[in-house]
Amino acid sequence: MYINIVKYITVACLVLFAACKKQTAEPFYPTNPAFAAVEKVLNDSVALFGGNCYVVIHKDGEVVYEKAMGNLNADSRTFIASCSKWLSGAVLMSLVDEGRLSLSDTLGRYMPIFTRYGKGGITVAQLFSHTSGFVGDSEQGFEYDNTITLQEAVDYIAQYVPLVNPPGTAFYYGSVSMHVAGRVCEVVSGKSWATLAREKIFDPCGMVNTDYGLTPNPIIAGGARSTPGDYMQFLDMIVNKGVATNGTRVLSEAAVAAMQENYVAGTTVYYTPAPPYLHFTNFYGIGNWRDDLSATGALIENSSPGAFGTHPWINHEKGYTGIVFTFIPVDGYLTTLPTCIKIRELTRGIIQ
Repeated sequence: MYINIVKYITVACLVLFAACKKQTAEPFYPTNPAFAAVEKVLNDSVALFGGNCYVVIHKDGEVVYEKAMGNLNADSRTFIASCSKWLSGAVLMSLVDEGRLSLSDTLGRYMPIFTRYGKGGITVAQLFSHTSGFVGDSEQGFEYDNTITLQEAVDYIAQYVPLVNPPGTAFYYGSVSMHVAGRVCEVVSGKSWATLAREKIFDPCGMVNTDYGLTPNPIIAGGARSTPGDYMQFLDMIVNKGVATNGTRVLSEAAVAAMQENYVAGTTVYYTPAPPYLHFTNFYGIGNWRDDLSATGALIENSSPGAFGTHPWINHEKGYTGIVFTFIPVDGYLTTLPTCIKIRELTRGIIQ
């Protein structure tokens, strides 16, 4: 997945990031003394982020820690790669809330072309949890082709991208299946993906600087661009069980809970970008990783890190949200992941 995303949108990211570098970070963020250990980790790791990183943590919607390094600040905007998956999952769930579709609905119900090619039995939940049976990314790159529409890309996927596993049996992380689900959302709503995302999630949350770019074929799994400030509005909505910080009900509490359920039980892992030390079971919901569970199976933390190093997460047990925001076009995820994990571990011990 990461090779393809880098291939198709890194140039756009570099242009956007160049604009970010013209911005001036706030000259000083007062440091919360309780976060001295986090501060040290960031200072020691600044080179891994290419000198540019912005970190913010909220508790009950309020900033409890904030640090800007280099040319990034709360308003810096760039592509966020797989952090998009969490946003896209929320768009999908908004349509579930409206009764326009169900996670158990099959693909053939909305797009007969998939039935014609023997793929109509895949469910919406399987599409958004990487268990559809499709390979992660198509060899042809349909999901990254900005010369075609989302409808055309998905029609090509139906015809030319084979299932490599029976639906529901294997986890194969990537973009193809979510791309198909994005088109399902367009079909049931009669609106474009860009319009849906804006109307259902971005506007209600106050995310004025977030979109999926200008392409007619938006990358559902990895093509959003956003700012730290915007993304934190989304995280605060999720941790608040669907209510945005402005008081708007964006998703039902049931929809948020459904996003965070386990959809990969009993599957074989064929591909995951996570390094071996992060492999575990019961690990994926609708567009987000289920990172940490209690002894009773309750979700403690979830996340949706991206290929370029940005790492958003939520701790539901203690009610806080955070993001490590950066842009490293090559190997950003693996380069910065240990630091992001360390920040998360330290924060768990700091916030009560």
